[in-house]
Amino acid sequence: MDIYQSTKVSFVPRISTTRWSNQGLLMNNQQQKQQNNNEQNLSFNRPEQLLDNLQSLSLRNYSKYQQQKYRNSNEQNSSLNKFQRFRDNLQSLPRENDSKYQNNSNEQNPSFNKSQTLPNNVLTLPLDNHAKYQQNHNDQSSSFNKSQLFPDDVPSSPLENYSNNSDELETINKTSYYPMAFYICVGVSLFLIATTALVINIYELILITTSTTTAMPGWVGTGDMTNVRRDHQASVLANGKVLVTGGFTGSVYLNGAELYDPSTGVWTTTGNMNSIRGYHQASVLANGKVLVTGGYTGSSYLKTAELYDPSTGIWTLTGNMNSMRAYHQASVLQNGSVLVSGGCSNTSVYINSAELYNPTTGVWTSTGNMNSLRGYHQASVLQNGKVLVTDGFTGSVYLNTAELYDPTTGVWTSTGSMNSMRIFHQASVLQNGKVLVTGGYSGSGYLNNAELYDPSTSTWTLTGSMNSMRAYHQSSILQNGQVLVSGGCSSNGVFLNSAELYNPTTGVWTTTFSMNSSRSEDTGSLLTNGKVLVVGGLGASGFLNSVELYQP
Repeated sequence: MDIYQSTKVSFVPRISTTRWSNQGLLMNNQQQKQQNNNEQNLSFNRPEQLLDNLQSLSLRNYSKYQQQKYRNSNEQNSSLNKFQRFRDNLQSLPRENDSKYQNNSNEQNPSFNKSQTLPNNVLTLPLDNHAKYQQNHNDQSSSFNKSQLFPDDVPSSPLENYSNNSDELETINKTSYYPMAFYICVGVSLFLIATTALVINIYELILITTSTTTAMPGWVGTGDMTNVRRDHQASVLANGKVLVTGGFTGSVYLNGAELYDPSTGVWTTTGNMNSIRGYHQASVLANGKVLVTGGYTGSSYLKTAELYDPSTGIWTLTGNMNSMRAYHQASVLQNGSVLVSGGCSNTSVYINSAELYNPTTGVWTSTGNMNSLRGYHQASVLQNGKVLVTDGFTGSVYLNTAELYDPTTGVWTSTGSMNSMRIFHQASVLQNGKVLVTGGYSGSGYLNNAELYDPSTSTWTLTGSMNSMRAYHQSSILQNGQVLVSGGCSSNGVFLNSAELYNPTTGVWTTTFSMNSSRSEDTGSLLTNGKVLVVGGLGASGFLNSVELYQP
């Protein structure tokens, strides 16, 4: 049964006796009302559906609307005015239900007009309910009352107080409910905004982390030196700066020196040496000063030595060596002394003498001579404190011999010979204590082979060959233990910008990023930040003042 279906009114016969009083009549009416309510409750089983279908207008307002309509027909005109105001504030009822209700209302009450239609805020009512309402409504008598339509437990709001409660009804009318799709769209939008912000933050975090902690590997240019130079020396100071000294510009030899600051990438000139020189050696002492020894001025060989003080930027002369020499080697021993060995003392005059410099006294003393004359050789300080010199040139013969210097005895002893003769090569002491010798020139060609010296067995073994033949190149041991070789010449007049990495664990060479400029006779220095600085040299474009950094 629908809410619009009303029940027939059952009348209880009145007992004609004088004993009944007005109180008895009242009880009779209450019994009749209770009976009607019981019958009505059977048919009134869908009040919740009406509440769901009504948006702003409540069930109480609609109940009072029915009550007001039939209770006081004499006040119809005033009620119509009230309904008209009520209707203007409410949304429209669907056309279909409105037209059916209007037809029923016109049949039931000719004076009822469109202004008395259902409130517009009532949403679509089922057609079958409306038909039931029409049938029951036509059968209703003039005695239709409140108890015949709604049960007593459904409260009603007083419609007669509508004018007094206009603010409350206006608030009800303004109350609106958004469709579910609206909330879904809002939720999706907020989710997308939050996700986008999170992605942006993560992306920015990745960019910040990459730029501050993980630089891309490869070569990058940095500040240029003031002068072009080759056959110079570079020394990493205790403060992390790099001191470059002397060299050859292609026309003159230099006595100038420059400092490179890794934190700014800028070069600044510092104090000049007392002598111009190239093909010299530079050694960083335990006290932080730099010792420069020997070299060539373009006309003569030098036996002078100078000390650079980083705290003042000033060069001062120290004791002279016993022999003039260039193309020699200098090694800082574990006891702090400096060993210089071999070289040329004059044009085509190679020597086998060696000397020790005492930083405390500034005095040079002779020590044992090598077993062979040699220049253009390499010298490496081993982990056991001994010094290994390899290969070189006697003035007539290319060497593959090697010798060990023992600082405790001052004596040189021959050790195992290498597999190839070579000059202009490089030697690097690996973290495992072995010595890696790479490339060079054999007298008949440029080399790409490499050999390992094992101090525990005093033997040389071949290891993987480089991908390119090279001499006059640079070799640097990286912080991860690998060896970087860069540049050099692969034949006369063919300069290289390629670079390779040697893995001591596998003995294999792999190519890495190429330098921006081809260069040979340059310097390579491992900085305290783990990068490698290559400076100047001679390349395909001539003498260089350009500088590059390698990021492992």
